[in-house]
Formats: sequence, structure tokens, C-alpha cells
Amino acid sequence: MKYPIRTIGIVLTLLLGACNTNPFSEQPDKLTTTAKTFEGTVRWGNLQQMYAFLKKDPSKPVEIAEGLDNVRVTSYELISPLSKESDMRWRQTVLIDYVLIDRQVVRQVVDEQVWFSDDDGVSWYREQPLPAFN
Repeated sequence: MKYPIRTIGIVLTLLLGACNTNPFSEQPDKLTTTAKTFEGTVRWGNLQQMYAFLKKDPSKPVEIAEGLDNVRVTSYELISPLSKESDMRWRQTVLIDYVLIDRQVVRQVVDEQVWFSDDDGVSWYREQPLPAFN
């Protein structure tokens, strides 16, 4: 019995879409919004604003890395989407391409993002340091 490739493709798509392992199905809305806002911040080159996504510690002043004005982000690509580690801890990986403007050097950095909430999902923060653009 022969099935056209188109029919097989449609059936496979429907089967995969019906799987209960969709990583997007249970993402908290505020987490998705925070991760997308972080992406936009980086894509548009507002790199000093990345520090707003870190949990503030009143006993430690935030030190913004020098030279961020010398970085132009050229690409922000999701390598692995948000995946649940626990209810209040999620992880995703992105690849950021950028240029050091003064030297016209193209570089890449893999950004392992761990997002957590300590207030039942009202606010989400990055758990680990921000990527280094050097």
C-alpha cells in the first residue's frame, strides 16, 4: 500500500502535536513574558538593562560590566526552549552573535539561562551571571 509523502507528513505532524511532552504547555505566562523581554533587551542592544533581570541584593551593589557600549548584538537564537526543572525554576539556552565595534570582531556566546521565582511566579529572575561579551 502506497501513501503519498504529503499524507505521511501530515500524520506525523498531528502525532507529534498530540504528544503531551510539549515544553510550552505549562510555562507560566510571566516567565514567558520575562524571557521574551530579556531577549528584546539583548537584541536591541540595551545591554546595561540586562542587569534589571537579576535578583537585587541590597547588601551588594550591582556592578555593570564595562565595554557594553562597544558591543552590537547581531543575532539571538534559541537553542533549547524553556524547560522545567521545578515549578519555580526553568532553563533555556540561547546563542548570541555579536560584534566588538572598535575591532570589528565577530564573536558568539552561549547563554545558559536559569530563571527562578521566589514569590510563586509573580516575578522571575536570572539565577546565574549574565553573559560576558569580550
